[in-house]
Amino acid sequence: MTGMQLNGSASWNQTASRLRLTDGGSNEAGSAFWTTPVNIQSFTNNFTFQLTNANADGFTFTIQNVGATAVGPAGGGLGYGYGGTGIASSIAVKFDLYSNAGEGSDSTGEYADGATPTLPAEDMTSSGVNLHSGDIMNVQMSYNGTTLAMTITDTVTNASFSTSWTVNIPATVGANTAYVGFTGGSGGETATQEILTWSLSN
Repeated sequence: MTGMQLNGSASWNQTASRLRLTDGGSNEAGSAFWTTPVNIQSFTNNFTFQLTNANADGFTFTIQNVGATAVGPAGGGLGYGYGGTGIASSIAVKFDLYSNAGEGSDSTGEYADGATPTLPAEDMTSSGVNLHSGDIMNVQMSYNGTTLAMTITDTVTNASFSTSWTVNIPATVGANTAYVGFTGGSGGETATQEILTWSLSN
């Protein structure tokens, strides 16, 4: 994952060769984006992550056209957005540890243009996928120009959750290429949030 711009609380965990978005401190906001825009008209996106001492708040996979140094608010903003004051010209998929607005403490969802990543959301609890478990999670995404599909799988228990969203990503971000990466946040409660592996291809 070399060639990434690290912002805010984001850092490179040299010991474990992991991208760390938040490190267990309070009120953190971090992001990491490839420094060169990539084609987002259609793609396959796979990554693994691990959330340790996972209390709050969560992280996002974000596609945006602001720039490699973009980072949003801490806490429930997940380093992405809050009240439209976050990362503009963007699409984000969240992995949310904390129920700020009734979304539940184990949820996902898709958001645009720096919106607050709380509701609407999809609660993953009944699937057995538990973001608080500390297990390594594998995420597989695909985008065909119309539908963004995602499956998250717990690599320890094999529990999985699948969902999809209808979205025109190039129209939302305003271009056929964009900066791609991750954002994360913590508030009064915290977590160590790390991306272990990542590959994106067209």
